[in-house]
Amino acid sequence: MIPIEKNQTKVPIKDLAKKVICEGHLFLSTKEGRKFYLMKPGVLIDPAFVKKHAPLNTVFEFCSVVDPQVKERFVTLLRELRYLQFEKDLQRKCFEIVEHFHRVYSGDDHFLSFALACYEELCGIPSELQLRMHETDMHLFRKGIYSGAFAVITAMANDYYHFTMIRDFYNLTFALDLGLCDANYSYYVAQGCNQENKFPGAGKAWMEQEHASENEIGVFLRHPEATYRLLKKAAVLSYPELAEIALYQHELSGGNGFPRGLRKGQISSWEAVVLFADSLVEISDEFTFDTRVVEYLLNHESEKLKELPVAKVHRKLSKGLRYFEGEEETGS
Repeated sequence: MIPIEKNQTKVPIKDLAKKVICEGHLFLSTKEGRKFYLMKPGVLIDPAFVKKHAPLNTVFEFCSVVDPQVKERFVTLLRELRYLQFEKDLQRKCFEIVEHFHRVYSGDDHFLSFALACYEELCGIPSELQLRMHETDMHLFRKGIYSGAFAVITAMANDYYHFTMIRDFYNLTFALDLGLCDANYSYYVAQGCNQENKFPGAGKAWMEQEHASENEIGVFLRHPEATYRLLKKAAVLSYPELAEIALYQHELSGGNGFPRGLRKGQISSWEAVVLFADSLVEISDEFTFDTRVVEYLLNHESEKLKELPVAKVHRKLSKGLRYFEGEEETGS
């Protein structure tokens, strides 16, 4: 965690009374003492927040959890990638981004810097759909930001170099839970999805145990198809055939996923990249975004990853981050 004294600035209330993706912590001085607000990515600061927590003349202390130089460096690298055409140049630039990703984690910077750079440069989901995700559940929006960023780095490690493909992976992974936002989204649906993230295959059983309604269970089971329809309707993908990957987000190698129930070998490496990214979004600590994310990424055990064709991704990231020094890289 960045010390409170570092990168701390005074922010007038008028500068907070607008909708923004927050990149830091807020400290509010009151008669009762100093209150602390942890603003996660995806939190929108708006007049309602200000009215509830502070008088008009309040000045917030703002402590950044994003390193602006790290974020801008990633923004620049991604922007440069956009204009390259030859595979050799694209490959070199992607390698540079992965290497910089490693150097960031070698220090004590935050994954949030990389995630928000990806959001700024790659997100093409229409604003009304983004707003729908945020208003439905902030966790969905935050999960979208993180899993999209993971999709970018895993795609690069899996030899997907073209900018349009990387952008599609970002937007696809960002939108995986968009189908939950249509209707009948409730506490039970949210918790069913959380159970599914933690213990793949457990979501429906948990909802039945807690006596969720048939309507809610239906929303949970059908949201991949709803996401697919929204992606096709919005036409946000340069490769529209990738929209079908949304139908595989809960697949397990044993064939007991939903909605398709496909077994190992029936899932392509494209689907595996998105599965891999989507399974890593429950980051090590709810409040910090530091080097422990890497340990989590490399040590994470998930049924979704077993026997799926993601070994090459894992091996490259492991080698690039020097957690397995001397390991020889082999072909996929």
